[in-house]
Amino acid sequence: MFETLGLFLGSLLDATIGPNLVVPGEPFMIAAGYQLYSGGYLAVFAVLLGGLFGDQLSYFIGHHYGFNTQKRLLAWQPKVRRPLARCRLMMSRHTFLLLAFSRLLGPIAWVMPFMAGANRIQWRTFSLYASIGLILGIGQFVIWGYLLAAGLNNIPLLSDISGFLSEHKYSLGIVILTLVLTYCGFKKHWRYLWVKACGVFIIGILSLNYSHFFWFSDDAITPLSTSDNSKTVDLNALSYKVFAGRSSIYSAQALNIIYLGESPTPLMQTLGWIQNKTFSRNELEFWDYVNLLRRKTPPVSDLNWNGEPQHLAFQLPGTLTKRSHVRWWKAGTDALTSEPIWVGALSFDNGLAITPYSGIVTILHRVSPDVDRERDKLKDHVLKSNAQWHAEKLPLTAPIAIDNRHDYFTDGDVLVLSPSKTVDATNAL
Repeated sequence: MFETLGLFLGSLLDATIGPNLVVPGEPFMIAAGYQLYSGGYLAVFAVLLGGLFGDQLSYFIGHHYGFNTQKRLLAWQPKVRRPLARCRLMMSRHTFLLLAFSRLLGPIAWVMPFMAGANRIQWRTFSLYASIGLILGIGQFVIWGYLLAAGLNNIPLLSDISGFLSEHKYSLGIVILTLVLTYCGFKKHWRYLWVKACGVFIIGILSLNYSHFFWFSDDAITPLSTSDNSKTVDLNALSYKVFAGRSSIYSAQALNIIYLGESPTPLMQTLGWIQNKTFSRNELEFWDYVNLLRRKTPPVSDLNWNGEPQHLAFQLPGTLTKRSHVRWWKAGTDALTSEPIWVGALSFDNGLAITPYSGIVTILHRVSPDVDRERDKLKDHVLKSNAQWHAEKLPLTAPIAIDNRHDYFTDGDVLVLSPSKTVDATNAL
């Protein structure tokens, strides 16, 4: 009871002219959202009722004392005559907008009911429009309180939005900076404005690319260790999609091979695959990158599986723009065979393309959408090499066609590779 009364009084004082200059209402509204998550509907009713009474009280104070208050203010500060006249004009022309949305405009909400009363806005009109504003203004903080109580990670849409904003904050900053510069230049009639704005944008994007690949890519990367084997997983329950960033807003690429064993490195080396450097697992400087380009083994850009970049990467000999490559992740221990599991994304680079990638826009290799072709080529190569490894395709995921969420097509089969000693265990799958 007393908690509810406190929420009512806090919301009342926040909406009443005078006390609202020192009493913030947001904590009370957020607290009501917390209680709403636990079923406390009365708390929401209390803050709405307190806000309603406060708005009405401010309106009647303005109606009875607002005119004399304005006269005293003009006698003390004659310079405010023009702002007050503009306020009256806006109040008469845009009554609905000001009253319905003033609670979303910070300090303006503190004086709007008082000004409505002082400017003789009809009470019925004020009550209707202010009630809409009351629901919008208080509702936003109640919702935030509810979401905080629920936990943002438990709400997929908000988790995706939060991840997107976190990953793209620097790109968004460059866009905002360019827009602000363009606006200021337009107002001040700068010469060659578009050239300057485009120059700032391009320099910003290039700087962001350099810093992403050579400064930030290896930050907060967990080293690969034997503890990664401790997690028991089921092949049928794995996610068979990888993304060009930590957010799932990117189009998915295919996870289409599995290796059962301590490490896929011996297999890759036997088949003639070359181990690649990666930006996340290796500390690369610009000249390291140039030297790798000269050797036609450029670093592999990161893909993320379950939010983590690849642990290993390999490529077959090829050109700078056309090559087969595979990224590997250590996934845990298979529940049926007790063998360590490595999952891999195998594909073919076919030229270059401007690509949205991990919070930036950059130039990367264009991936061929026919991932089944590379998977089948690897299977044939393994089977023809010798009897040391076993290769079998299993229907572990559904067939997928190219759409706005996928950059590939597949029949749904995944190639499972293993040393010959685990052939029987693999067949048991």
